[in-house]
Amino acid sequence: MDALDGVPRSVLGYPVKTRTQIVATFLVPVIFELMLYIVLTTADILITVEHFRNGAPTWAWFTLTLIWLPAVVCFCSIVSTPERWPERIGFDERTGRFLFNQVAILVFFPLAALYRFSRRIFWSVEALFHDKGSYGRAQAVAKITETSPCELYHFLQAFLQAAPQMMLQLYILLRDGTFRNYDTVTVQVISVVCSFLTMATIITGYQRFESQKIVGRCYPWSTAEQATQRRKQLLRSTSTAVSALATPSIAPEADPIVPNIMRNFYSRYGSEGERESTANERVAVPAAEQSPRKTLNVGAFNFDRQQSKAHQDPYVNFTDDDKLQEFSGPPDTVDRGGSKARPSGRSVSFKLRDTVEELQAMDHYLRSTEDVRGYATDDSDDEYLKPDGFDAVPKRPAPPTPEAAAGMFHRVSVFRHMLLFNAEAFIKEKVPRLPEGMFEHANPREGSRKAQGTDDQTDGDAISLPSRRQTIVGLEQDDMVGKAVLFLGWVMFLLMRMLALSTFYVFFPLYFWMLVANHYLLMIACIVYEVRLHEKLERYFFYLFLAYMYVFSLLEFKIRFVHVRWWYVGYIALVLAENVASLVLWYNLGAFESWWFYFLHHTIVASGSLSVLCFLFYYAFLRPKDKVLFVNED
Repeated sequence: MDALDGVPRSVLGYPVKTRTQIVATFLVPVIFELMLYIVLTTADILITVEHFRNGAPTWAWFTLTLIWLPAVVCFCSIVSTPERWPERIGFDERTGRFLFNQVAILVFFPLAALYRFSRRIFWSVEALFHDKGSYGRAQAVAKITETSPCELYHFLQAFLQAAPQMMLQLYILLRDGTFRNYDTVTVQVISVVCSFLTMATIITGYQRFESQKIVGRCYPWSTAEQATQRRKQLLRSTSTAVSALATPSIAPEADPIVPNIMRNFYSRYGSEGERESTANERVAVPAAEQSPRKTLNVGAFNFDRQQSKAHQDPYVNFTDDDKLQEFSGPPDTVDRGGSKARPSGRSVSFKLRDTVEELQAMDHYLRSTEDVRGYATDDSDDEYLKPDGFDAVPKRPAPPTPEAAAGMFHRVSVFRHMLLFNAEAFIKEKVPRLPEGMFEHANPREGSRKAQGTDDQTDGDAISLPSRRQTIVGLEQDDMVGKAVLFLGWVMFLLMRMLALSTFYVFFPLYFWMLVANHYLLMIACIVYEVRLHEKLERYFFYLFLAYMYVFSLLEFKIRFVHVRWWYVGYIALVLAENVASLVLWYNLGAFESWWFYFLHHTIVASGSLSVLCFLFYYAFLRPKDKVLFVNED
């Protein structure tokens, strides 16, 4: 398995080197995320200090709570997962060490996040110094892609810290009298910008996660055992289209579909190389030790009519008795007076290596066929002419008609079973609530059919009919250009969404909560309808959090969209309608005099238009290709 399996191998359709893959996929994004994390965390801490200095402890405590909230939720999620605890039941040294590590990460979560980013940067640089396919490169890439609980904290930070922090600071900035302390305003603007970028980074990375997960991608915060088991299961149960659709070998020994006649021919006469090696060995081995072998002598003169007519057989005047007397000695020892004339392809010629037993068998066969008369003696195109008395009643009765073999209708039976199997599979897939036991075919003759099917598989004359295989259709990861365009589109989308909601809350707070509540309930209804109530019960609590995420953006996470286009087109249309309605309300009915709100009005319209253009360009030209895996049959 390739160490960079799943990493995009091309940019805009052009293949790139492995070092470019590492730089574009690992090194540059990790450095960017590290810089964002440092600036965002520092800005939020400075905002907290400024609020305490300005006499606003309420805003300070809100800001500080939002900083700690992702770390607390991550700690609770890890501790409540049984798979992460040591296997031994009870409080021992391993359990105490595990709990101590998690508490230390909770308390010093900024240092843990910095260690995670620094570790990935180090191994990304280390991978650049190793050649492709080397052990050092594979080990470095494995270190880069290893799972860690810090990835869960980084994911939660986008929606539990960046999104509410952005709404809070924008509301504070839009209130009256906010612009008096310019130091606080500067830090707040930096925090808002970094929050936009952090959310856009996470949304871009997890945009179509479930479609990528079914074809190989793992959760970056899962345990090492879970990730390894997931990869092994995927390799064991599926195969790629290249390996599944590869052309099978047509060698008689490898392909059971080749008729037995060809296999017998190769085993009797051998291949061209075997015949040459046998001829060379016959030169070195004495004639007395060589075993007689039947040889088929075919040359170019056999297919040239003029040459075959002009060529005379040196043995044409010999009778069978003369030949038996002539070749009564050992084979290949009789000299024909130096005659080197080659036999024609139309007449029967006997070489010196023909054995006496073969000549006697031919003589017996010719003497036993007394009914055939009138052999051809001229050079006509027909080898045999119609004998006299051809329409006469034969002296001997015709042999009995051979009985039909047991497997002569094998092809028809295989085709019939294939049609029945495809029809049953189609009905099971398309028709809901079938009667119980409708397609159960168990009967006393089932064992005999299985045995017959086993024999049919080894039959060399069986035909290979195409069968329908179950496939898994997923999605490849985005390349560098696709991620850049998608990232820009989500930045513009979030800018439009956050500014529209913040300004609407300033003028109409009651309508704001009504709009958000209705949007939240609608998202819950869409999620429940999408999963069709077939998911586990514990996931329903996560769906409440997922609906909260859908207030700001849309990403395929924890549930796979059946109708992807309807989801994205409907969601973007709904958000645009909400933003336009709120914009029209506060712009026409709100009381404001500052030029700042006019600037926000134009910014909302421009960012919304740019986001739609980016999404359309990405969907039309840069979206990743589908990845198809075939399910291996047991």
